[in-house]
Amino acid sequence: MGVGSKVWSLRSFLCSKQPQLLHPDKNNNSNGSINHNHNHHSHMCWRSSVAKPTSWSMVCGFMLFGLGLISLLTGHMASHVEWYSQRFVHRTLHSAQDGSERAPIDIWESQYSRYYYGCKERGRNFAPAVSERKSNGYLLIATSGGLNQQRTGITDAVVVARILNATLVVPELDHHSFWKDDSDFNNIFDINWFITYLAKDITIVKRVPDKVMRSMDKPPYTMRVPRKSEPEYYHDQVLPILLRRRVLQLTKFDFRLANDLDDELQRLRCRVNYHALRYTKPIRQFGQKLVMRMRKMANRFIAVHLRFVQ
Repeated sequence: MGVGSKVWSLRSFLCSKQPQLLHPDKNNNSNGSINHNHNHHSHMCWRSSVAKPTSWSMVCGFMLFGLGLISLLTGHMASHVEWYSQRFVHRTLHSAQDGSERAPIDIWESQYSRYYYGCKERGRNFAPAVSERKSNGYLLIATSGGLNQQRTGITDAVVVARILNATLVVPELDHHSFWKDDSDFNNIFDINWFITYLAKDITIVKRVPDKVMRSMDKPPYTMRVPRKSEPEYYHDQVLPILLRRRVLQLTKFDFRLANDLDDELQRLRCRVNYHALRYTKPIRQFGQKLVMRMRKMANRFIAVHLRFVQ
C-alpha cells in the first residue's frame, strides 16, 4: 500500500469518528438531527480526504536547497578563516625576520642581493689576447635581428673570436631584417672604447687590412653556424676553414653560441655586454636627459620594452 493511500485511510478513519468524539450528547436526539450533523461532517471529511499527497520531488528540492545554502555559508566562512590565517602567518614571519610587528616590503631590493657579486673580473689564469700578427685569421660577423638581438650577437662574437684565437673585425649591423636602419656600429656604439676595453681579451680591428685582402685568391668564405653551437663545434668545424682561408665571415649571427660556457668565457660575456658596449656620447646624453625628466616625476620608475612581432 502506498503512502498516499495510507494517508487517505487514516483521514477517513478520523473523520468517521469525528461526530461522536466532538458531539457525544447529540446521539440521544432525533435521527434527523443526528443524520444532519453526520452528513455535514462526512461532507467535510470527504473534501479533506481527496487532497493530493505531498510530492517527494518538492521535498527533495527543499532538502537540496538547504544543503546548498549550508555549503555556501560554510565555504564563505572557511575562506575568511584561511585569509585571516595566511595574514597572521605572514605577519608572524615578517616579525620573526625583522624583529618588528609590520615590516615594509621593498620590491626594489632582493633578500638575496647580498649574495650577488660582479662577474666581469678576469681570472688569474686567463691568457692575454693574441696579437693580430699571431692570430689564426680575421673573423667577420654579420649580426641579425633587432638591436637587442644584435647586441647579443656582438657579445657572442667576441667570445667566438676568443675561442678561435682570431682577430675580430668590428661587427656589421643588420640593416634589412628587423632593424631596418642605416646606422653602423660606430653610429650607435663607441667604437674606440669597444676596441680599447677588450684589448686584453681579444684583438679587434675596424677592417681587414688591404694587404691581406689583396693577397687572397678568393673572397672571404661565408658560412652560417647552427644556433647555440658549443665551443667544440667552432674548434672542429669553423677553425679549419679559418686557417685555410685566412678570412671568414659568419652570417645571421644571433644566438649562435651555447649559453653554458666555462666561467672565464661567461665573465668575458659580462665584460662585453655591460662594459665594452657603450653608446656614443649623443645617445648617452639623450638618455641621461630622459632619465632626469622621469626622476622629476618619481624617484623610481620601471622601463618596459614593448616588442611587436608581425
